[in-house]
Amino acid sequence: MRALAPLGPDGGGIWAGTAGRCGVAVGGALRRSTPEDSAERQPASSADGSLILAGDLRLDNRDELAAALGLADERSVPDGAFVLAAYERWGEALPERILGDFALAIVDRRRGGVLLARDHVGMRPLVVHQRPGVVAFASTAHALTAFDGVGHALDVRRVVEVLALALNSERTFVDGVRWLPPAGALWVDPSGTREWDWWNADPHEIVDLGSAAAHERELREGLERAVAARLRSAGPVGAMTSGGLDSPSVTATAALQLAPRALPTYTSAPPPGWNAGERPGWDADESALVTALADLHPNMTPSFVHVRPGEDLFAMHEPLWELGAGPVRNPCNWLWYHAIETRAAGDGVTTILTGGRGNLFFSSDGPEWLASLLRAGRPVAALREAAKWGRASGDGLLRTLRNRLVFPLLPAPVQRLARRATGRPDPAQDWIAHSALRPEVAAELDLPRLKPIVDERRDTREVELHTMQAAATQADTFTAMSALTGVEERGPTDDRRVIEAAMRQPEWVRRHDGIGRAVARGAMSDRLPAAIAQRDRRGEQLPDWLEVMTAARPQLERELEELDDHPTSRQLIDTERLHRLMGRWPDRSQRADPAVVRDYRVALLRALFISRYLRWFERRASRAASGGT
Repeated sequence: MRALAPLGPDGGGIWAGTAGRCGVAVGGALRRSTPEDSAERQPASSADGSLILAGDLRLDNRDELAAALGLADERSVPDGAFVLAAYERWGEALPERILGDFALAIVDRRRGGVLLARDHVGMRPLVVHQRPGVVAFASTAHALTAFDGVGHALDVRRVVEVLALALNSERTFVDGVRWLPPAGALWVDPSGTREWDWWNADPHEIVDLGSAAAHERELREGLERAVAARLRSAGPVGAMTSGGLDSPSVTATAALQLAPRALPTYTSAPPPGWNAGERPGWDADESALVTALADLHPNMTPSFVHVRPGEDLFAMHEPLWELGAGPVRNPCNWLWYHAIETRAAGDGVTTILTGGRGNLFFSSDGPEWLASLLRAGRPVAALREAAKWGRASGDGLLRTLRNRLVFPLLPAPVQRLARRATGRPDPAQDWIAHSALRPEVAAELDLPRLKPIVDERRDTREVELHTMQAAATQADTFTAMSALTGVEERGPTDDRRVIEAAMRQPEWVRRHDGIGRAVARGAMSDRLPAAIAQRDRRGEQLPDWLEVMTAARPQLERELEELDDHPTSRQLIDTERLHRLMGRWPDRSQRADPAVVRDYRVALLRALFISRYLRWFERRASRAASGGT
């Protein structure tokens, strides 16, 4: 509880007792992020004391629950009261009936057990340690190291996975502690444990509403509900926005719902006057697009944030680690994210909306639309769509049919042969090239299981779900960041209703008439400027990354020296490759070269960053062994 207290600085407590033949203790550290949280107490208890709740939670369907449970949707009724009442009504089906972000434990003294559950995308962290006779759980793995019998041993296998960006694993960096997966539930009683997925989104459930317009209405209404629910905040609300499709859709919807109140927005942009040449198909500076969005929604107050070269690339992370966070998966992107969160906190914002993971569901494309039309018995429609895409993309009909229809339908072994014959890179090998793992270490990874985007799977919805689940292993980092800055991130595009509506869309609705990401574009066409709604270019994240890293080159060289002196780092990381990269540093004109991005922005920086974390991890373990915290 001492370790978790900074994550919930607004009070809390501990309950200890029995549930049947189980001895149980639960604790809650409260962070008040909604007006109703002022009435929240942790742990919370039912009126008769038979149920005890410790939860990190925020509900997004209080109105529905109030009607079903006979509760008043008022500030005097905290979210915890809704959860306890819902459990009394529905028992283990509770997670299916509540919407929002949550990680919770309910002690059921009548049934003699404890229910653990985590939200559908894993926005709130929850980890578990199990051994004969004992189950322990907490928000972070570091907190559990204080529990007798857990210890501070490093899970080296997890280090390998993170270096390879193969995040879809239940492992944490603490050996013997695992993540409860998103949409996961665990029941614990004297007979043992029972674990299940309470939400199973079926990637093959397709519902054709009969027209693109019907799918657009469904998606738009879902986003409106999701945004409205997430505006319930104890302080000012802001939005993190870019020139893409997801975050501007969230921002525009929030601006309309908040009007005439101001909505401060924050956008990553290069420094004024910065220019390093064109990158085909990409925009280095999205400021003009965000300004156009603000012209449509005058209550938007945009701020453009940039990273200053010369800043310490590593120091900002150790305070997060001390709060229980693991290392972020993309240290370069974290620079602009950290800059935005810091600016928002300085402006007094306590809740920031994002479009996170929106491209997986809300604005997802339909790359298999031709094959899906063919499987649905609509060959004429498939041919017509191929012709339209060929004209829109410039690929022509035959090339479109070959690449977009014939190749995806080939068996996996034939696809591999075709790649080799045409000189196309093997996806798995290309992915490993982005890591700095020693080749012999990388060879031991079961990469297709941990990162199916490199597998021969052709079902994009399975990959979308898998990617969403992998992101849940970063929840401890975002929780720690909220504790440091006082800013809570909320993602309306993560709403379960939005995800389910998007997943039901047929591929030929997601992409049709030569338009990709068609449903989201249509749904938001009157809320976004044409420059965004019709945009077919991508935005660079931190386009001046090479200047930032070049200014920090002396620091990177020191970090490499520290890596060389660290046995675990040397065992896992290809130090020879890193030294070669440091010795042939690229110049500014190479910032967009894919090989330079792969080698420096990804492989080099991640390896140095992970090595720094490993050394910190060992220091923390030494402190704990000597009686420190």
